[in-house]
Amino acid sequence: MGFADFPFESRYVRVAGHRLHYIDEGSGPTLLFIHGNPTSSYLWRNVIKPLRQHYRCIALDLIGFGKSDKPDIDYDFSAHYRYLDGFVKALTLTDITLVGHDWGGVLAFQLAQRQPQRISGLCFMESFPFTFDWDEFPLAARPLFFAFRRPRLGPFLLMRQNLFLNVVLPLSVFRHLPHSVMAAYRAPFRQREQRRVILAWPNELPINDRQGATWQLVRKIEQALPEMRQPMLLLRFHPGAVLGETRIHWLKQQLPQLEITDCGRGLHYVQEDQPEAIADAIKLWRQRQTPATSLTHMSVTVVESDRYQGPLYWRWGHSPLGPVMAAWSDQGLVHLVPDTDPQQAREELAQRFPNAKLESQHSHQLDPLWRADSELALHLVGTAFQRRVWQQLLTIPAGETRSYSELARILDSQARAVGQAVGHNSIAFLVPCHRVIKRDGSLGGYRWGLALKKQLLANEPLTEGR
Repeated sequence: MGFADFPFESRYVRVAGHRLHYIDEGSGPTLLFIHGNPTSSYLWRNVIKPLRQHYRCIALDLIGFGKSDKPDIDYDFSAHYRYLDGFVKALTLTDITLVGHDWGGVLAFQLAQRQPQRISGLCFMESFPFTFDWDEFPLAARPLFFAFRRPRLGPFLLMRQNLFLNVVLPLSVFRHLPHSVMAAYRAPFRQREQRRVILAWPNELPINDRQGATWQLVRKIEQALPEMRQPMLLLRFHPGAVLGETRIHWLKQQLPQLEITDCGRGLHYVQEDQPEAIADAIKLWRQRQTPATSLTHMSVTVVESDRYQGPLYWRWGHSPLGPVMAAWSDQGLVHLVPDTDPQQAREELAQRFPNAKLESQHSHQLDPLWRADSELALHLVGTAFQRRVWQQLLTIPAGETRSYSELARILDSQARAVGQAVGHNSIAFLVPCHRVIKRDGSLGGYRWGLALKKQLLANEPLTEGR
């Protein structure tokens, strides 16, 4: 299959009296791709081709774009969201991983915040779920976009001259776009009136000099970012156009579940420059969301110590549940902690074992920790009481929970003391402290965040009798 071809079956669904075009390829967990201005589902073609072997890949044309209807409506952000919301409901989509670009990323954040029960993850690139000033806008593009927002000049440039498609799009890609690709992008907008939707989006940009209805909506999205608990992936490109290093650092502070993957060289329409890298990054990220194998299917031996001062072999890497720092003694695994920052993870390990000799060791692979046929040795290092609590955690079957007070009765102790020992557990997932909840059935605390605890419990196999 060639770079320009679009070998997918066209489908249509009616939303609010108008037809939306979409493609629906492959089977498996659902990925919903949302484009921005002035593109369509065609933008995602070379990303979807490899992913449809493992996932159900759905990409729609937003109202006014691609092969979707182009009614005489106000193409503001609220209108696009209403049609997107109607599309998701019309296809009865659930457990969706959103993949958004440009305005499609902003719409994805709105959908994830308003319907969190439907959205299991969010990947975005070259998008702006925040308000900003002109000085953050790409310097080379400022005069042009300022002109696009002028009452008379904007329609002349965008509707009469079709400048967004003829100039902005090809100049925002490193790769030379062949005639066949440009023809596919231009096809939905042959007539001047069909370009009204292209004109609308630059005037919707949430720049702080216009604080209208769309600015207010994006501001609400921005303010709600720290409350979002879905796993998220930001794909970073160099030099990029929308997201600079300062803003990426800001997003990392705002989004508690954010991972960042570098996908190489790209400007704005990065799907044309790096489709394979984007597909690989999404696939690897989704694989890391797969729940870990239950300990009940492993052969486990346990070694215990009050303290440890010998050599520790450590490795930071990816697990099915995200980035982790793992460390082994000669007796077994002593440390397994979720952490997206390898330097911070190593410092934490050094603080926990101040007298141990830390040795980076790539021969210790992480994969065997998640295989059902593994023979796993755990080395529990802590006080005698902590080790008693951790041993008790190992007896809780997958799919079941125990309360702090239940464990306290078994151990002839108090719930508070048990809770403190549970909180000191440093072998995440495998010593299942996530299976301990409060007596009233609420989750209680979790050292690595309640979102991860909820995810672990939701993905464990149910057992009979409880």
